[in-house]
Amino acid sequence: MQNNYNNYYQNNQPYQYNQPYQYNQPYQQYNYNYGAPYIPYQPIDPATLLAKKKLRKHSFLLGICILVFLASPYIFSYALRFLGLAEIYITNLSFQRATELIYSIAFLFFPFFLIYITRDKEGKAEIEKSFSKPHSPLIFFTAIGFGLMLCYCGDFVSNWVAIIFQSFGITLTSTGEVYIPTEGMPLVMFFISTAIAPAIIEEFAMRAVTMQALRKYGDNFAIVMTAIVFGLMHRNAVQGIFAFIAGVVFGYICIATESVWAAIIVHFLNNGIYVIFNVINAKNPVLFEKIYPIVLTIIFIIGILCAIPFVLSKKRTRVNRPPLRPSTSEKAKTFLLTPTMCLAIIWMLVYTLFVQI
Repeated sequence: MQNNYNNYYQNNQPYQYNQPYQYNQPYQQYNYNYGAPYIPYQPIDPATLLAKKKLRKHSFLLGICILVFLASPYIFSYALRFLGLAEIYITNLSFQRATELIYSIAFLFFPFFLIYITRDKEGKAEIEKSFSKPHSPLIFFTAIGFGLMLCYCGDFVSNWVAIIFQSFGITLTSTGEVYIPTEGMPLVMFFISTAIAPAIIEEFAMRAVTMQALRKYGDNFAIVMTAIVFGLMHRNAVQGIFAFIAGVVFGYICIATESVWAAIIVHFLNNGIYVIFNVINAKNPVLFEKIYPIVLTIIFIIGILCAIPFVLSKKRTRVNRPPLRPSTSEKAKTFLLTPTMCLAIIWMLVYTLFVQI
């Protein structure tokens, strides 16, 4: 009996207490949620945390710039009344356009210039490099024709959106009524403040300062997020939709040519043609009705002819791939959900819903 008793415990002993622990064995992790697949713990990558921190900081500063620009009409109006210049601004067209040029520099160029001068050496080099000479003349000139055609496609899309809302009884307005000067110094100042200055100032702010800092997170992400910021800064739905589409075009050709000058020229041509059409329409509506479809057809023919070599050329710079971490959703949330950016988005939505509709 004694031998059977000892044999039983030797054969059925569940655990050997004298067995040393093996430190080189992998740690056995248990899933206490029975029936569910085990998901291993993934430590947070310090590089990902740093990338999100830098992206959040950039978004916060951009949000401040947008809020300043959105509030600028009220600040500008108060400043004119405080200085006793409100009546001169209304009656003198040359003075009006000159002050609007100063307005663009003060409330758009200067805030983004502050972001530029506060960037580190590497960040400043990225912005300065965007103003370098295009790497290929063929890509540069074809990008201009192709990009201008795409801008007019964006104009059609924004008009269609306005028509769709109109069918539901909702009128989306673009801008208030603007007096179009037709001669003299007022016309010159109108052309400078509407075509030349915005092309340079806005592309410096958007495609140079804003987009270049976002390209490390992927070119597609940088193009889209910059276009969203560009749309928000136009303060209304119709222009905001067009500005978003045009912003995507400007961002893409800027990367394809490795130079912001292509975007500046397309931006200038788009606004300049707008000024010319409005002046002709103000002076001779019949002539405008005749030449508008002709000019539009020429723009699309040139755009299609430029699109072929632009798309087929191997010299066109391709957009880079985004890093694996942070993911696209993480980057979008980090960029769009900072306090200042949320305020800017809410401001634009409230202004569109309660002021412009």
